Parts: sequence; structure tokens; C-alpha cells
Amino acid sequence: MSYKQMKYYLELEDYSTAYRIAHEDWDTNPSLVWPRNSIAWLLIRKMKANANACSMKTFIQQLEEFKNLGIPHDNKKLWGAVAWPIRDIVQDSYQMQWFTSEFGDNLFDTIQNMPFDRPSESYSAMLAAFIRLGSLWPRLAEFIEWWGFGNFTNYDYRRYPEKGRLESLAEKVFIVYIGVLCREGKHREPSKTFFEGLRKMEIISKEQADKVYACVRY
Repeated sequence: MSYKQMKYYLELEDYSTAYRIAHEDWDTNPSLVWPRNSIAWLLIRKMKANANACSMKTFIQQLEEFKNLGIPHDNKKLWGAVAWPIRDIVQDSYQMQWFTSEFGDNLFDTIQNMPFDRPSESYSAMLAAFIRLGSLWPRLAEFIEWWGFGNFTNYDYRRYPEKGRLESLAEKVFIVYIGVLCREGKHREPSKTFFEGLRKMEIISKEQADKVYACVRY
């Protein structure tokens, strides 16, 4: 009966009531799967609604709640879907010029242990939003290393016109990464996974790999 009630309020787009019903059932019987999954999807809806520069604190709280639901690591649908609102809030805070290092750190610390669906379109989209931050966020190189140079999809190596240039997402990421290391002024060697990823890129597209190799000054 509770499931039907929750579905009824979902159809009415009364997400707060649907969330309350699902949570009450889950609190009563934690072994039930549908309440937890329903809460997860409702939280994703809420995060999408709050994926803006004005709601950073609320977004992080909802993301923390999602993270603590105990969703199985093999639930690719949920772990794939949660990457989209993360992409959205990074994009919005950047475009509105409200992004701060503190917010970036809080967001990164929250997502580091989350088992995102990777490689996937949503995981790549999240990366594409973060690399736009450039020098705004000191931990960008750390984020890229965490994301993993081996997690590009085949589409990420395809080149598309942008501002008169043909560039792929993978190409941009490799070059941004080298640029960040150079700005740090610490003469830090690129991570081992960087070179492993670059070798894979060379197999896929020698032209792209050559462009990245030309940027390496180590």
C-alpha cells in the first residue's frame, strides 16, 4: 500500500510527501529495497533542482545523504544518474562565477569514495565540467588523477569543432592536466596513470597523442 501511495504522490509531483512515505517504510523495514531506491531517485531529483550556485550547502547535504544510503556498488543506474547533477552544479557555479575552492574541496571529498558507473557518459560529463575550472581550483590535478585516465569512453576520443579547433574531451583533459602541473610550479612529475592513459590514447589516435606529448616538458 505504501508503494502505491508513494507512486501516487510522485505522479502529483509532490516529492516531499513521496520522500516521507518511502522513508517511513524504510525506517520500519530496512531490508526493503524499494524504499531505499525510491529515496535515492527522489534525492537525485532534489539535487537536480538544487544544482545551482545558490544552493551549494543544500546540494552537499543531499549528496551526503545519497552516499550514505548504502546503495550496492553494482547499481549502475543510480551511480550513473547521480553524476549528472554533480556536473550541473559545477557548471552553474562556474558560469555564475560563484565557484570557490572550499566548495570544490567539499564536493570532491564527498564524491571520492562513490562507486560511479565508469566509464560512462555521465562520468565523462562530470569530468568535462570540472576541467573548465582551471586555476580556480588548486586540487584540479588531484581530481583528474582520481577520475582516472583509463576511464574515457570511445566517444571521448572523438574530435568535435570548438572555437575553430577540433578537440576531443580526452585531448582537453590531458592538456589541462599538464597545464595545471606547470602552474603549480612544483615541477611535479605527472602521475604514472597519466602516461598509461597517454599510451592508450596513442593507440587510438596518434595525432591527438602527439599534440599532448608536445605539451609535456618533463
